[in-house]
Amino acid sequence: MFDARTFPSSLEEAKSILVKQNAVFKGDYAITDKIYCSKNRELTLDRVFLRLRLIPKNIWSDKSVIVAIKNTEIKSVGKQSIIPLKMEFDSELEAIDFINKNYSDQFDFLFQFNRTGEQYFLGDDGVDLEDIEGNLSIEFKSKTQDGLRNLLTLFNVKDSDVIKGPSVMAMRDLFTKI
Repeated sequence: MFDARTFPSSLEEAKSILVKQNAVFKGDYAITDKIYCSKNRELTLDRVFLRLRLIPKNIWSDKSVIVAIKNTEIKSVGKQSIIPLKMEFDSELEAIDFINKNYSDQFDFLFQFNRTGEQYFLGDDGVDLEDIEGNLSIEFKSKTQDGLRNLLTLFNVKDSDVIKGPSVMAMRDLFTKI
């Protein structure tokens, strides 16, 4: 999956475009992401991280607690995430136990952030309108690089408005400015 994220000042224009395009509303959700960075300093956060995701308001078929390792490949616009590990759990305690037993020698907890959002689909492409710790965000997702470019064009997003790297980098940068 290819994706791109922006931090607009408002979500109203995006909502208007979604209505005009007859986007399908999937639902609204709430997520807490707990981010772990690699102990190997060569594997920086923009390249790899472990994420413990808690989904108290879940609209997907996944369980509400997920541990994933994400590798990021930066593209000309946006990025592609490669997920070599994705495990689902019934509780946060089970997930933390799994991390401690299997990855405590490789990853350290770094920070966490909360988000709420609404998910929409335009055919196979997804658009998530989010509030991440008080910061408005739109994530565009497509199976192809061309599909992602078409979404960005449809929503009048310039390449320069797309963040570089994974959203955890942008969130880390926001937290360090506080």
